[in-house]
Amino acid sequence: MIPTPLLLSLALLSATAAFATDMYLPVMPDIMAELGASQAEVQLTLSAFFVGMGFGQLFIGPLSDDIGRKRLLLTGAVGALVASVMAAMAPSIGVLIAARLLQGLGGGACVVLARAIVPDLVAGRAAAKTYSLLMAIQGLAPAVAPVIGGLLAEPVGWRGIFWALAALHLVQLVVAVVAVPETRASSGTAGLGRRVGRNYLAALSKPRVWGFMVSLCFGFAVLFSYISASSFVIQEAFGFSPQMYSLIFAVNALGVFACSLLNVRMLNSVSAATMLRFGVGWSVLACTALITLVRIDVPVGWLLVALWFAVAPCSLLMGNSMALATGQLREKAGSVSAVLGFVQFCFAGAISPMMSIGSNAVVTMATSMVVCSCIAAVGALLGTRGLENT
Repeated sequence: MIPTPLLLSLALLSATAAFATDMYLPVMPDIMAELGASQAEVQLTLSAFFVGMGFGQLFIGPLSDDIGRKRLLLTGAVGALVASVMAAMAPSIGVLIAARLLQGLGGGACVVLARAIVPDLVAGRAAAKTYSLLMAIQGLAPAVAPVIGGLLAEPVGWRGIFWALAALHLVQLVVAVVAVPETRASSGTAGLGRRVGRNYLAALSKPRVWGFMVSLCFGFAVLFSYISASSFVIQEAFGFSPQMYSLIFAVNALGVFACSLLNVRMLNSVSAATMLRFGVGWSVLACTALITLVRIDVPVGWLLVALWFAVAPCSLLMGNSMALATGQLREKAGSVSAVLGFVQFCFAGAISPMMSIGSNAVVTMATSMVVCSCIAAVGALLGTRGLENT
């Protein structure tokens, strides 16, 4: 297993997306009011961040397979720090969207390289356990981030939250300098463009990678359908305060955390492929139950319970899909991770504005979750066919 200090460092770097999205979710209505923006425009700040995350990974991942991980990791952390300062000082919604795009580009480097370092060091079930532990530790970020955002919302406002994110990126930069070693030797820059192209071809030539990409991306889409709509669903449709929203969001995040720990325990006796199939089965059933309860108009309490069960298994899909995919081509882990991350976060960027479609935000969210869970199940079944002992 990876040493605990390094594991915690990788988890902090991987948690960029959770902190950079969940901390400011409670103040989305405040951004609308101060900058005179619409709900769709504010949700574009989420989309821009995740599109940036996707493209950042697409460029950095295969590059790191050839020139090493660490220097690119440091560059990404610096970029995210500068973009957070820009967001905190944004005079308009357009500038904020641009800052979030740049923040995503820098954050994408942190995420893809933290993922790529894992198969540099471990393989097989050990890699699946490591990804699950990363998911478990990262699962605390969505539990803590909205609470921090809710607490900061009144005294410092949404701009103060972005200053807090700048401080977080500074900590990530220090951690990257001090605690993360170089795990991939540089091959030099001669012929770099051709090698990057070959890395991508190698990653995309594995049929199983495509199946795991579908299960990972649509599993994340289930989670992000909830994340992007949650502020409006829980506060406006259900009528809860920002503080109660933060608490509800934290409870749901703890469900993701608990499933990550369950996955680590179960991987001692069953394969990652088996756990992935279990996860998609749970997800489809829970999301179907959620949309059914929404349609028959049950009390809000029942909807919150169903939402918890629909969100929790997402960690089973993402952790096992990532481990199984990168395990197909360990020597090109940066490229595989980049392809997965690019598609994953571009999906998230596309889903966010879709959550404003229709007059009923709860129905829109639940419909997106059930459709995405079914597609994730198809990808998982295709990818894991014949992988009983992986």
